[in-house]
Amino acid sequence: MTPIYFPFTWADASTVQAITAVFPKIAVYHPLIRSLPSRLKLFEQAGNLEIRVPVTADSDKLEMLAADYQNWARLHQGSDLAFLKIRQPDAPFMDHLSSRIQSEILHYQETAPDQSGNSVFNARLFLEIAATYDAQQTEINCDLSNIRNMEKRFMAALGDPAEMEAPASLGNLPLTQDDPREYMLSERLQAWSTLFLQDSRCTDAGLWVTSRASVIEWIQDEVDMAPVLEINCIPIHQTIDDSTRFWQESILTYLSQLQKTPWPSAVKTFEPPSSDYAWENAVSVKGFIIPNQTPSVFFRKLAAVPEASSSSLNIMSSKPAMHTIAIYISML
Repeated sequence: MTPIYFPFTWADASTVQAITAVFPKIAVYHPLIRSLPSRLKLFEQAGNLEIRVPVTADSDKLEMLAADYQNWARLHQGSDLAFLKIRQPDAPFMDHLSSRIQSEILHYQETAPDQSGNSVFNARLFLEIAATYDAQQTEINCDLSNIRNMEKRFMAALGDPAEMEAPASLGNLPLTQDDPREYMLSERLQAWSTLFLQDSRCTDAGLWVTSRASVIEWIQDEVDMAPVLEINCIPIHQTIDDSTRFWQESILTYLSQLQKTPWPSAVKTFEPPSSDYAWENAVSVKGFIIPNQTPSVFFRKLAAVPEASSSSLNIMSSKPAMHTIAIYISML
């Protein structure tokens, strides 16, 4: 069972490293096939990262539309994803591209073409634009963090006592400070769920992992959840030894049993690994169960898919789960 990162289709190396400190492998969905950054390729080559592209049709068209949208957004700084928000679930610029871009710029009042019959394509386009936005904003935030930490080191070198007491570590930066993935969260969840449901390999037996507390908070506002796992400190090792692999597998076994056992569960509480570590690079883990709601039902609700349309989705029903389990992993 490979835990799946959600509801985003882009993750930086720090995020993948944090999640694979807890689980041996993580799957990330992409709306189209794209080349991975060199740092992520290392995780893929090591077997820690699996990229899944459930839909490959119309990829050239999707790339072209995403590129045109980015060009349009550059002319309207600060309104890239905001424009999508008022157009959901329609995709932008679906008719004649040049004339449509011009009409939007000139504020022409035209009726948007009906794209409701192509929700999967629209979801993929939204996720591709969002992934580009996330990557760009995270790169900017990391650059700003580097600059701020260089400034602190410079001040400490000049003898500023306040800075010398707690010098910043350039090697242990947070993932981001102002997280761009907090934006349009409900739209991201709907689009991601739509893409996920197209995966012919997806089953009800799975775990869903996020590195954003806002995702768990959003779900808690919508459905009943109960905590089932909490580990305060797991160090991020550069190499995984046998003892680490053992408790990684133990976590997966425990959560898998919970997912298939009637709730309230009789499965014994999982004993986490010792948290008595003094590590700079570490993560904390919190697990939550959504009782009596299978993943297929849960993600159909998020995707706003009517029950009548469920037969057209690619959910496999081998050994179905009884509950949905979401895991939140954060850097310490």
